[in-house]
Amino acid sequence: MKVKVRLSGTKKEVERLRKHLLKNHPQMILSSPREGTNPKYAKNQQWFCYGDYEFGKVRQRRNKV
Repeated sequence: MKVKVRLSGTKKEVERLRKHLLKNHPQMILSSPREGTNPKYAKNQQWFCYGDYEFGKVRQRRNKV
């Protein structure tokens, strides 16, 4: 079973939580954080990080955390 995950917040918050989750959950894959592109929030964009969590499966990662 696979669950989709999306983190959102400030750049610092997303990077910090991403590192914490990847370190403690080898079942999780998360992309690098990126800034949002919605023109409605041009002056106050949030940062996002997408990934998934697969129960019972240790995931292979390209970069070590």
